[in-house]
Amino acid sequence: MAAVGLLLLGCSGGGGGSRAADDPLHAARRADLPAGQRVDAIAEVKDRVASGQTDRLVARFAMKEMAWALDTPEMVRAAALESILWDEQEEADSRQLVREMLPTEPGRGCVAVMATAAAEHAWTEITPALVRSLARPVPGVADPERAEYQALAALHPGERLPQVVLGVFMDPQTEPGPAGLRLDMRVREAAWDLVGRLVPDRAARASLLDAASGGDEEGRRILNDLRVVRDAFGVVPARGEEVRWALRLVEERTGRLSGWWEQAAAGTARLGSEGREALELRHVEPVRWASIHRPEWLTAGRESLLNELQTRLAGRQVYPRTKAIEGLAYANAETLSQARDRIGWGDALSLLVIDEALADNAVTSVVFATAELDHDDRATEHGGMLWSDADGFHAQHFPPRGTPTPDDRRFVAPREMIDFSGAALAHFHFHVADWRNRDYAGPSPGDFDYAAKFGRACVVFTGISRDLLDADAYLPDGVVVDLGEVRAPAR
Repeated sequence: MAAVGLLLLGCSGGGGGSRAADDPLHAARRADLPAGQRVDAIAEVKDRVASGQTDRLVARFAMKEMAWALDTPEMVRAAALESILWDEQEEADSRQLVREMLPTEPGRGCVAVMATAAAEHAWTEITPALVRSLARPVPGVADPERAEYQALAALHPGERLPQVVLGVFMDPQTEPGPAGLRLDMRVREAAWDLVGRLVPDRAARASLLDAASGGDEEGRRILNDLRVVRDAFGVVPARGEEVRWALRLVEERTGRLSGWWEQAAAGTARLGSEGREALELRHVEPVRWASIHRPEWLTAGRESLLNELQTRLAGRQVYPRTKAIEGLAYANAETLSQARDRIGWGDALSLLVIDEALADNAVTSVVFATAELDHDDRATEHGGMLWSDADGFHAQHFPPRGTPTPDDRRFVAPREMIDFSGAALAHFHFHVADWRNRDYAGPSPGDFDYAAKFGRACVVFTGISRDLLDADAYLPDGVVVDLGEVRAPAR
């Protein structure tokens, strides 16, 4: 705690270095004062509470109010937290504050204060909150360097962190909350996100499913369903959203997806060793389709699949991005030759099957009809999914839901689309705010985040003209391959 306190106080002094002599509590809450002066005022409030000059509960209420206020400078919020989390008379209230605030707290200084308090007070019941916070990646910061990681190690000495996180997945120790909120499932999904990061090797994650024990009733049911998916297809989810995906597949295997399940299981059973070792959940549908329509692809090597794709793409007109968006530099790796070394067996197969789908007139008819809807809608982007059945390939549009902040350059997939697309080949959306939008061809930073979060292969269609789109396929690891022009069917 001392290190955190010195850090916070060492950042103060922005208001001339003098303390607010008359009413430090009032000064601490004044939004018009420099952040450093407010931090100094918080330190004086803490001293006055200790000496009995200021009512402890009044000060505590004010500090909690500031800590929660995201429009307050982070150094002020962190100082407010530091001033109350070591109050032994209100330890239960402090634990509850950390339990509620930590999982979604964006400020790294505030996270550091709360994680330090949890570790120093041995608040093991804060473990789920620490796991949920650690599950959110921080660019440029390795997991072992983060305060949450260090707090978990201190709270669970002698235990391997993946096992600690798996224990949270099995029993999140979190109430579901109001109807539909499912906070307990959010904790489980965050825990599995972290498992996937800590245990990137698929075989090692598969072993975790056999090693796991204990947990609550729902945790045991979920674990059993994940084993069912693993045994049927040879895949183990790498992220929390894929856990939800796998559970929907199990739920629908005796109903809507019964035929699909049988075909997919038979297809994955025929894979060669290279394909089996590289398989992820997004690859199961391409494998199923290929087992029926291109069985030779299942035993072909990665290089062979990529050569096939290279031959298909040769001579196609492509449209690389020429304008940066949100810090994303100009596209410079959208061609297959540039992305080739980063494409595994399963994604090579996926790209081939997606390319097959985009050559289907039934697909392109829906794509262009949906592009018209997207172009005319100035509140959001539209999207949907590519899928196939005995009748061929299909593109299905899912009308977007309204959002509190309309944005014609952002795709927000409706939850029903995500949950319905267990057997989908890919998700798609559009960049057609302007029919001539070639400068922005290709995925945006938010699109990459979407693919990474949901573990999906995705396609973005960019307007070149009203009857011509450019198709870029992109994958969860950031790989982009420009598949070239898609032309509207004859009107």
